[in-house]
Amino acid sequence: MNIIKKGVLLFVAVFLLSISVHAASFDAEFEAIDNSITFGQLAHFRLTVKNNLDTVEEFKVKNMDYPVWDVKTEPLLNPIQFSVMPDKKREIDLFINPLHISNYGVYDVSVVVELISKKIKVKKHLRINLLSPQAGTYVETVLVTISMDDKVDPTKEIQIKITLNNQNIIEYPDVLVEVESNLIKDKVKESLGKREKKTITLTKSIDPQTPPQEDTLIVKIISNNKTLDTKVRRIEIIEHKELTKEEKTKTKFLKIEKEIILKNVGNVRYKEGIKIESSLIQNLFTSSKPKGRFIKEDEKRYLVVQVDIPAGETSSILVTKNYITLLVIIVLLAIVIVLYFIFRSPLTIKKIATNIGLKEGGVSELKVVLNVRNRSKIKLEEIKIIDKIPNIADVEEGLTIGTLHPTKILKHERKGTMIQWLIDEINPGDERVISYKIKSHLSILGEFS
Repeated sequence: MNIIKKGVLLFVAVFLLSISVHAASFDAEFEAIDNSITFGQLAHFRLTVKNNLDTVEEFKVKNMDYPVWDVKTEPLLNPIQFSVMPDKKREIDLFINPLHISNYGVYDVSVVVELISKKIKVKKHLRINLLSPQAGTYVETVLVTISMDDKVDPTKEIQIKITLNNQNIIEYPDVLVEVESNLIKDKVKESLGKREKKTITLTKSIDPQTPPQEDTLIVKIISNNKTLDTKVRRIEIIEHKELTKEEKTKTKFLKIEKEIILKNVGNVRYKEGIKIESSLIQNLFTSSKPKGRFIKEDEKRYLVVQVDIPAGETSSILVTKNYITLLVIIVLLAIVIVLYFIFRSPLTIKKIATNIGLKEGGVSELKVVLNVRNRSKIKLEEIKIIDKIPNIADVEEGLTIGTLHPTKILKHERKGTMIQWLIDEINPGDERVISYKIKSHLSILGEFS
């Protein structure tokens, strides 16, 4: 029980806090000076606005039931906007004229008072009795209420719930409900018993390509050629973006053409990029018309093509994967490889230094090994091999180098020593190894070429 009491107290505190916050901004009260009128007369209400803030504030009065009812001031303010000094009141006389009302009855006119700087709104229903000029005429009261979404998607069905409330003790065997706007029109016949309340549900459709716009839905209840009640509902056709895709693929020699047909089934112009999944390799051979660009997003690669398609129209993108370029590259590469093997040198020679001797921290002697190989498929004959040694070193004399001896050893004071060997023949795939030993005059520090 204590928990329930605490919950109730908390709810009341929050409710009172919300009232106090609203009351802290401004107060708006309507006084009916003359709300029982006949055709040709104006209903008179007095609006009193109190500014509870410490700054000068602007207020605006909006008529939510135009064009059925007209709300104006004297002197004329258009729009109905005025300022109120801090902690002061201001009175505005409002005059309401029935523009599209043809029968007697009780009507509610919706008026909104808005504090412009804080966008705080107060909505009031001003009741007007439209009477017959004949004294003692019975005023019939049948009220209508509209329930529907204010935001309407043109691609979906629109549900409109209309509630009829007969507050009279008389029956209406034939009641006509008229629904009318720029986009929706319908008429429904119903009957109402004494003090009966009935709800009618209408399901309507409009053109899916209807552009975004505002519309006013007017519902009238008519019986015996008299309008018993009229209600106005403002609705908005919202923006809807949607594309449908159809793909057609043609395969040719080393070429794949894909046509993507796009249709804008929304109600606004579609000006965005269409993403087509690709890969790093495919990017090299893929092109599009209109021309697109390649991007990387979330570790994936895409071809993005910008399109501009009006509502209800179609457009197409042609994506081509051309592998002829790849074939040309492969053929050229094969030709280069073949030419390389045709024109390359049939001999290879490899030169290494081993058995390096050190003296006084430098190189004093070393052994040079030449490895000659016939990599062609034919026998090679009369092969001359020449090696040069800088003049800082000499070839060791009297050294027998395997079975192949130098044919010449020439010395020059500045150019150094030239050694020449002559090989009679080398069969395909065979190798010959030549080696010799050199000694330096002094210890060599650093590089020795």
